[in-house]
Amino acid sequence: MSEIEATGSVLFGVSVDSVESHKRFRAEQKFGFSLLADTEFEVSNQYSGIIESFNASKRATFIIDKAGYIRAIDTDVNVKTHGADVAALLKEVLPSIEVGQRAPDFIATDGTGKTHQLSELHQEKNVVLAFYPRDFGRG
Repeated sequence: MSEIEATGSVLFGVSVDSVESHKRFRAEQKFGFSLLADTEFEVSNQYSGIIESFNASKRATFIIDKAGYIRAIDTDVNVKTHGADVAALLKEVLPSIEVGQRAPDFIATDGTGKTHQLSELHQEKNVVLAFYPRDFGRG
């Protein structure tokens, strides 16, 4: 179990790349988490925004609690320490009871073809959405 899973959270990587691109990228990088395809830019527009010149998601991480509230936003992501940074941030913000902005609901598909809806996920686990620009041209 990862440090992130130990907090009762689930991590999803999100980009505007296709499901097929995500399958290849996840296999190559040996990620231990699912990648969600936001090919219509809907989730990226609601959360991280779009880098117009690359037609890609802006890199950002959102911590969403079980009640569906955004507890933290990290727009200064360090790729090399991202996992440890997210785990530390989860431990810091999840015990918090301060009121936050309600997270927009979405439905997105992962590399196995399974759809995930935020409003269903966050009732069971805390959700981490880690946006990244693209799978770097892999489809």
